[in-house]
Amino acid sequence: MRAVFTTAYWPAIAYFSVLYPTGQWVLEQHETFQKQTHRNRCSIYGANGPQWLIIPVVRKHGTKTPIREVMLDMSKDWQRIHWLAIESAYGSSPYYEYYRDEIRQFYELKKTVPLFDFNTAILKWCLDVLESNITITLTGSYIGEYEDHDYRRHMPDYDPVPYYQVFARKYGFIPGQSILDLIMNEGPEAWKVLETDSKGKGDLQSP
Repeated sequence: MRAVFTTAYWPAIAYFSVLYPTGQWVLEQHETFQKQTHRNRCSIYGANGPQWLIIPVVRKHGTKTPIREVMLDMSKDWQRIHWLAIESAYGSSPYYEYYRDEIRQFYELKKTVPLFDFNTAILKWCLDVLESNITITLTGSYIGEYEDHDYRRHMPDYDPVPYYQVFARKYGFIPGQSILDLIMNEGPEAWKVLETDSKGKGDLQSP
């Protein structure tokens, strides 16, 4: 099975539920950047509830900037802010110490890189940690609409499976979080949340 997604910063758990444990994750690389989307933001579950982490970006061509040309804005202090937020949210989670150093690398950049490449590096790390057989490919050109499994404009339908969350005793289980929340809290057991019934899932047209 194949599914098309936009690039995303620590993608939502729902994205992974579509393909796990095997499939082809197709990344749209021929679109223009859209602000206020998962392309440069993610949600984590902190001491005060859900918290959005937003990466400031540089768009040389404004609203018409191709996604591959959008750069991380290194003039802002977002790396330190995001890392402190992650430490605060997951410092006491079951797998924080186990994954800490690997995640820290994403917040020690010395120079700017394209948002698309940064997100793809995070995605590859996530798929490796989840021990999936999901491969990543890129679109060859922009196609307005695929027959099915096209999640560039909307989130996948997903019935959340409750899992352990650090602050659940305070706020209860909160669905809709990024994959980072699941990895920090469940680690190698994350597959129990992501495993879905693959019956009836067809293939997409070639991108």
